[in-house]
Amino acid sequence: GLYLTEPLKLKTQIFMARAGKRKANDKPRSMTLKKQQKHDVEKTGSSIDTHKHQHHQSLLPVTLLGGFLGSGKTTLLKHILESKNDLTKDGHSFKCAVIVNDVAELNIDKALIDQSSFIQSEEVIAMENGCVCCTLKNELVDQIIDMAKSKQFDYMIIEASGVSEPSEIASLFKECDEDHDHDAEHGDDKSATLHELAKLDTCVTVVDAADFFHQLDSIRTTTTSNETYAKLMVEQIEYSNVVVINKTDLVTHHQIDKIMDHVALLNPKAKILTAKHSTIDVKQVVDTNLYNAKDFESFLSQVDEAEEVKECCKISVGKGESPCCRRARTINSSLSQVMLSSSRLPKTRHEARFGINSFLYKARRPFHSNRFHDNFITKYFMFIMPDEEEETCEEHHDEDESDDENPVTTDDKKDIEEKDTGVQEDDEEEGELATEELIKRQQEIAEVRAKLRFKDFGAVLRSKGFAWTTYSHDMMVSLGQAGNVATMSIEEPWKVLDTKAWTGTDKEKALFRQEFVAPFGDRRQELVFIGQNLNHEAIQKALDDCLLTDEEFAMGVDGWKAVVGDMFLNAAQED
Repeated sequence: GLYLTEPLKLKTQIFMARAGKRKANDKPRSMTLKKQQKHDVEKTGSSIDTHKHQHHQSLLPVTLLGGFLGSGKTTLLKHILESKNDLTKDGHSFKCAVIVNDVAELNIDKALIDQSSFIQSEEVIAMENGCVCCTLKNELVDQIIDMAKSKQFDYMIIEASGVSEPSEIASLFKECDEDHDHDAEHGDDKSATLHELAKLDTCVTVVDAADFFHQLDSIRTTTTSNETYAKLMVEQIEYSNVVVINKTDLVTHHQIDKIMDHVALLNPKAKILTAKHSTIDVKQVVDTNLYNAKDFESFLSQVDEAEEVKECCKISVGKGESPCCRRARTINSSLSQVMLSSSRLPKTRHEARFGINSFLYKARRPFHSNRFHDNFITKYFMFIMPDEEEETCEEHHDEDESDDENPVTTDDKKDIEEKDTGVQEDDEEEGELATEELIKRQQEIAEVRAKLRFKDFGAVLRSKGFAWTTYSHDMMVSLGQAGNVATMSIEEPWKVLDTKAWTGTDKEKALFRQEFVAPFGDRRQELVFIGQNLNHEAIQKALDDCLLTDEEFAMGVDGWKAVVGDMFLNAAQED
């Protein structure tokens, strides 16, 4: 139903042309020629329209997921892929290609998606250590073209990095101007042919409600000369068809209304959705046919490309080392390593404009669970526990109501409802007020911790990765932080506990042993930090202080379980 306009237009043109031709037979030859010429033009135009329509339908449609660091893009991507059955057409399976970009050297988001069983049938491409809107632009085009040519996919989703500019990515799909020498203008530039294979279907921007409200003052005063990351957030909202205001459970109803008003002012044409945990109707962001480049013609990029950096060290390449030699940018403590961004790689647009960069923290001993929680997580961030299953509570509530030993008659129910109506409304109002007061109190605490975090660490906009703690020794912990909010969740057992790491051929086992270091296998700390003016020395020291000391490490696994505890032992004892 998305393409009814062109066929109707074609039928109308044919009908009018035929009618005109019949009438022309009764008129002078000059009029007949004019009608014939008009008919020829209309016929040619209709053929072109039909060809364009058929070509448009054959293109691989693409949804671009954008949004600032930690807004919930990966969570939304996982939700879309989990909801693929809602996108099937005529009973056919929905095959989706996925490209995940991470500005940091370690692509945490791609790793998280790979761990999900629902994604195993999909094609997932990781693009890290750069931005698809600038330094990785050519690589992105290559990947899209290869996937489109394969004809294996119904759709493609690109999750851009949190600091990507969607306008730059959208420009890759722009049709080529016909009035120029194509070869002379583009040469081997594959982006010139991308529009022949793929089309941008929907631009989506995910917004962190809590962080957006926190940044409202700076967003209001943002100008072209004020190159703050708030400006980048504004640009991402302005260049979108759909804006998902996520994490609405972290702000009050009044604040949500205020955020929606600001989003509507920034982008009046965008469809605005609200969500908790990035849960929305996926049909609102996939196969919508909403994107139209003309809607964004007034959106001007006012930034020159980042200055070219010198070529990578040829000596290092000759030795088989990374072109951006890691030794020079790795800081070793006795317990960990911090890997800084390479100064040899081309500067990304977000680094040039906003001063946003990243580093990677790595260690091969566990965090003391209590110290990590008390001296890092809750000292500098607002720690949010994963939500309890609400359905279970609702089921118990329904069971309690149905198990009433004293049945109530219809008349009794009417009397009770009349008496309870006023009380129930009062209780609901009191509950809403209590919730809003709690949120405001949490926001006050968050502001205090944000000031401390900024003083000690700089502007930590985003951190994410995998953690190894004594309490969850056998399970990988996923850490995610955006702005003031930090979350931790149990992902899955470390690969060292997978039978495939110990059985099969050497080649098969090697796939599961890529991160193995004896004696603990792939258990490790691997955390990416992204921000402005980051004090990597202070962050490294703070995290090192949370690792087990030499004395604690020497106790071994049994000692850790005895002293700190273990999630499985504790659960068994509680049962």
